[in-house]
Amino acid sequence: MLELDRKQMTAIGETQLRNNLADFLNRHLGGKVPLQLDQLDAELDAVIAHCRKAGLRSQRAVAAYALACSLFGNERVGNDPSIIGILADRSSPQIDRALLIEMWTAAAYSDYRRLQRG
Repeated sequence: MLELDRKQMTAIGETQLRNNLADFLNRHLGGKVPLQLDQLDAELDAVIAHCRKAGLRSQRAVAAYALACSLFGNERVGNDPSIIGILADRSSPQIDRALLIEMWTAAAYSDYRRLQRG
């Protein structure tokens, strides 16, 4: 029987997370021209590493942050005071942090759409 240790399971989980995120972003944000997978993989690896360093452990929280970065850019998301506060609050449960990032993304997207309409 195949036995995997915790480190191997973590690596498999990280790879699966990156693949799922890449697939989602390509399907929903790639438009008519799919995103370049090599570039997308490198960017996702950097975003996931940043999330892990900031204490985001759940796939939902990491996915929410990655989606926000894909929509608005790493710099805008990373420098936003609300996001900085969410990432700094390591005492909150992962689900709360994920929901706060999702709410921030929804509000930012709503503001973006409102500005597009003029």
